[in-house]
Amino acid sequence: MTQSSLKTTPEPIMNEQSSDSKAKPFSGLQRLLNIPLLQSLQFRIPLLVLLGVIPPVFIGINFVNSRASKIIETNTQEKLADQIQALTGNVDRWKTMNVLALQNLSRLPSIVGLDPKQQKPLLEEFVKSYDHLYLASTIGLDGINIARNDDKPIKDYSSRDYFKGAIAGNDITWQSLISKTNQKPAACFSTPIKQQQSIVGVLQACSVLDEISQKVGAVKIGNTGYAMVVDEKGRLVAHPDSTLIKGDELLNFSSYPPVKAFLDGQKGYLGFTDEEGVSWIAHSASLENGWGVILVQQKAEAFLEKQQFEKISWAIGLIVVGLVGLIVFVVANSIVKPIISLTKASSALRSGKLEEKIDINRDDEIGILADSFNSMAQQLQISIGSLELKADKERQDKEKLEQEIGQLLGDVGGAMDGDLTVRANLNSMEMSTVADLFNAIIDSLKDIAMQVKTSSTQVSSSLGENEQSIQTLAQQAIEEAQATRQTLGSVQEMSHSIEAVADNANQAATLVDDTYTVTQEGSKAMDETVNSIVQLRTTVGETAKKMKRLGESSQKISQVVSLIEEIALKTNLLAINASVEASRAGKEGEGFMIVAEQVGALAEQSAAATKQITQIVEAIQEETQEVTQAMELGTSQVVDSTRLVEATKQRLETVLERSQTINELMQSISQATVSQTDTSRVVTELMQQIAQQSQQRSTASQTVAQSMQETAQVAQKLEAVVEQFKVS
Repeated sequence: MTQSSLKTTPEPIMNEQSSDSKAKPFSGLQRLLNIPLLQSLQFRIPLLVLLGVIPPVFIGINFVNSRASKIIETNTQEKLADQIQALTGNVDRWKTMNVLALQNLSRLPSIVGLDPKQQKPLLEEFVKSYDHLYLASTIGLDGINIARNDDKPIKDYSSRDYFKGAIAGNDITWQSLISKTNQKPAACFSTPIKQQQSIVGVLQACSVLDEISQKVGAVKIGNTGYAMVVDEKGRLVAHPDSTLIKGDELLNFSSYPPVKAFLDGQKGYLGFTDEEGVSWIAHSASLENGWGVILVQQKAEAFLEKQQFEKISWAIGLIVVGLVGLIVFVVANSIVKPIISLTKASSALRSGKLEEKIDINRDDEIGILADSFNSMAQQLQISIGSLELKADKERQDKEKLEQEIGQLLGDVGGAMDGDLTVRANLNSMEMSTVADLFNAIIDSLKDIAMQVKTSSTQVSSSLGENEQSIQTLAQQAIEEAQATRQTLGSVQEMSHSIEAVADNANQAATLVDDTYTVTQEGSKAMDETVNSIVQLRTTVGETAKKMKRLGESSQKISQVVSLIEEIALKTNLLAINASVEASRAGKEGEGFMIVAEQVGALAEQSAAATKQITQIVEAIQEETQEVTQAMELGTSQVVDSTRLVEATKQRLETVLERSQTINELMQSISQATVSQTDTSRVVTELMQQIAQQSQQRSTASQTVAQSMQETAQVAQKLEAVVEQFKVS
């Protein structure tokens, strides 16, 4: 916290604690980033690349999954709609056949005449003609049976819904129930009997629903899907589970969610959850008689393809990220290793280890940089070695001079006590002259004190000048040491610049490789997109042809079915009438009876034709299945095309972004190169200064030598004076 915040906050202690608690996560993150492994290029380069790759990949996967989910859901709904349409068509054809037969029978004179004796044979033949019928009867306006096909007692039907509907003038009235004859679901349907547009009675027939149950049971929707048929009150009339449609009454399914929605007027697609928590999808359609056809399937199975697609897409995404990470790690490792060697060598050079060399055999910028570094280190080693040799030689000379001076002082030390008989004995050429001078001075000291004094003054002056020169040499040596330290500092700066160049060059190379890879992937994706679109176009064309042929076949079958049903009905009625008339004619009607039998045979042929029609309908259903599969294939190809186009777009955008990053990195490399040039110039200037200072040191040494020569001349003069005297 800042001081201003401490002054303005009423409770500084509380706020400091709060601030410290807030800073803990950041300090923890800082400690994490300070881990040596996380600070290395081997970690940072793959991390930066993965941070640039992972978000686009995951965003693309989410987008593709979203689009695919919508398409799969739409396909599932359309598939249910197609299946329910086919089942509804089958049930409608069965219903239409029964309605036409009943209405045609109601128009026959024997039925319209309401004569029980004439009606009973017709009703018996009518039930025999259709296997699914078990009852046919006529009912008077009072609701009492007029005639029945069986021999059971006459009943009162005035309370039945189908009787009330027919009396009310409805052309067809349906009522579902459980047959008391066979304890199976049945449907009773009725139509009014009219004389000159006036209702005089009701004709009704009852049929078991085995055929509808078979059609419902034939519908297969995966492992969990099935179909059902309910009446207008929501009661179950057909279901694959036969145990649900047995008993004294129809099972009430009105509370079942899809049935309830159907009764409420909601048709089409519906999703719901049952009491056990299982999610389902349903699709419903209504028939003309108010009944409902419903298909249901567990949602998990219906959308299994969606889940599989999501798993595959995420698996592919993770594989791509893993491969990219592996490639980046390998490439980064191959680039970072020489940079690490350069860094270690630079650190060693900074600490004074000039013998450190970099063993990198490469022809790229890193190799050139390594060679330059080795050359610079070698040159520095040579320069420093030369300086060390010179310093060592000077040290040895100084030590030798100190020893000889000590010896000289020891030899002539007695002169300080007045002993002028002492002699200085030195063997070196440099100090022998000095020893001779000392001996000459001692020998001539008595007689030429004044001259010795004057000469001593001159010698002292010369020695003072020599001392100044020596001090100058020492100062220059200090300046040389400082210049050397400055040189090392410049070398350190050059090392940092080299590291910056290596970092930027590494990142630039990585991004260039990534850009090339992404561009290749984009090209492949575009090629795959074109191929997918061509296949899609072909599939759609074939599908259109099949749909056209299917429409033509359906139209023909519809016409043939109507014609055959009408012919079969009229033929059956004709056979019934013929049999009745032949029975009345007795023997004279035997020939007519033969004709009636032939007509009956014709009716059998009509039944056979009806079976052929059923086979044709099944063939149409197979073609419909093929068309559905073709459409699914087309949809899958559309999904692939969409995914490829989106992936190509994202990769091209990545190429543009990384190209911009490469430009910035190259600029940074240029700046680092300029810095290296400046640093090299500073090193050159420092080395020139060292050379100049060495020259000055040489000049100072010459001055010392000259002063020593002058001292020798003074000593010669003293020696000349001493020659005038003799000392015992």
